[in-house]
Amino acid sequence: MISALYIASAANRLDLELKIIRHFLLNSQTKEVRDAFISAEMKSRSKSMKRFLAQKPDRDWLDDFLAPTVLRTQERWLANNLSHLKEFSENRLNQMELILRYTLFEGFLQKIIGNILWEYPELRKLPIHIEMDKQQIRRRKRLRSDDPDKERITWTKAAVDAVDRLPFAEWNGETRKNRNIYLWSYLRDAFKIEFPDPKLWPTLERLRQIRNHVIHKSMEVTIMNDRMSEAQIYLGNFPVVLTEAAAKLFPKACTEAPPEDGDDGTPSYIILQEFY
Repeated sequence: MISALYIASAANRLDLELKIIRHFLLNSQTKEVRDAFISAEMKSRSKSMKRFLAQKPDRDWLDDFLAPTVLRTQERWLANNLSHLKEFSENRLNQMELILRYTLFEGFLQKIIGNILWEYPELRKLPIHIEMDKQQIRRRKRLRSDDPDKERITWTKAAVDAVDRLPFAEWNGETRKNRNIYLWSYLRDAFKIEFPDPKLWPTLERLRQIRNHVIHKSMEVTIMNDRMSEAQIYLGNFPVVLTEAAAKLFPKACTEAPPEDGDDGTPSYIILQEFY
C-alpha cells in the first residue's frame, strides 16, 4: 500500500537535501574559497598529467617541457572564467535537480498506479484499457505459462509501463483527437479521478519535455528559476494529492495514514514477480 504521508515525507527530505547542496555549493564566494578551489583542481590535474606522461610509451624531453606550460594555461583560464563557470554550473545544478525531482515523482506515480491496478484487477475490463490495447500503447507479452497469477503480474506491469509513457497533456499545438490518451484522461476514465487546477497538466507536460530534452537531446538547455519553482510545487505535491484522492476510492491500494514499518509502497506484483 502506498501512503500519502510517506510520499510527502520523501518529497520534503529531497527538498531539504537539495537546499543543503545549493547552500554549500553556491554561497561560498570568498576569494579564499575561490583560490582553494583552483589550487585543488590544478593539483588534481597535475597528478593526472604526471600519470599520463609516466605511461606514455614514446615520452621525450618535449613532453616534460610542455606539460607545465599546459597546466599554467589551464590555471589562468580557470581563474579568468570561474565566475562564468559558476553561473553555468548553477544551470547544471538546475538540470540535475529537475532530473532528481522528476525521478522521485515518476517512481511514486508508478507505485500509485501499480497498487491500484494490482489490488483491483476488475479494472482491467474498463474500456480505457481495451482502447490502450487497440492503440498498442500497452505492450503485451506472450506468456509461456497458464498460471493466472503470472498472467496478472505480467498484465499489471505492462499496464503501468504504458501509463508511464503517456503524455500529461497536449504539447506544442498538438491536435486534440478523441482517441488521444493522456494521463489526465486515463485517471478520469480508469479511476474516476479528476483535478480542477487548469495549470496542472500543461505544467507537468512542460516539465516532462524539459527533462526528456536534457536526458535525450542536449544538456545545453537553460532551465529558468520559475521552472524550478514549478518542479518543486507540482512534482512534489501531485503524487500526494493523487494518493489522497485514490485513498477514498481504492482503500486497499492507497492510504492517507502513515505507512507500516518497512513499507515504501512497492506494489505486491513487483515483489511477487521475483518468485515467478
